[in-house]
Amino acid sequence: MITFSGLSQDYSQKTIYSWYDKQSGIENSILFRGIEYVEKDRMINEKHKFFKTQLFQNGSLTYDGQTFYGVPLKYNIFNDLLLVNLQQGSKNLIFQLIRNKVDSFTIDSHKFKYLNDSNLSEIEGFYEVINDEEEFKIYKKYLQNSRELRDENVAYIEFSMEDSIYIYQLGTDFYKLGNRNDLISKFPQLKKEIRNFYKQNKLILKDSPEVFMSNLAREMNILISSLSNKV
Repeated sequence: MITFSGLSQDYSQKTIYSWYDKQSGIENSILFRGIEYVEKDRMINEKHKFFKTQLFQNGSLTYDGQTFYGVPLKYNIFNDLLLVNLQQGSKNLIFQLIRNKVDSFTIDSHKFKYLNDSNLSEIEGFYEVINDEEEFKIYKKYLQNSRELRDENVAYIEFSMEDSIYIYQLGTDFYKLGNRNDLISKFPQLKKEIRNFYKQNKLILKDSPEVFMSNLAREMNILISSLSNKV
């Protein structure tokens, strides 16, 4: 057992949990309650299936109710799997974590959450958090396709990014966010404001869709708040 009162008040929560993991041994943690991962696809170039890099990066995650920091993580976009690299004695093991037990994880300052909507079967899996600070939240789903190639006697797979899918959350419900009409159908009383926002920010939408979506979330929260105040 560890009591926070026995530690310096200057320690952050991150420092405390990292210290605890070192004392108890992360190899004894619930992170080993996953499935050992075996890579079946041969990848020989930068067109791989992983987020940002094929290398493991230290990140944080909340898994089965417990939070871990400084854990080697890798996100497999194509198969929508979170991988963790753990040491067990002299062995180096790679596990794929059980998806619905992963509440959230962060890699390279990018935060992802596991989302599941029983009313929309296609909304299930890991989504990057674009903005989740208030009532109206926006998430991004990365997608990839694959093709098999052959170089002399070597067969390998190349993965390429498809257009990402955006969704928004209002309360406990999720909705598709393909274009402005998806918002107008839900908020007909804000039709003018939504159209103006898309019109004024069309270049940002084209060049930096993530920035656009983050700004959109802030704008929608302001507009929704103003509606509530009028009621």
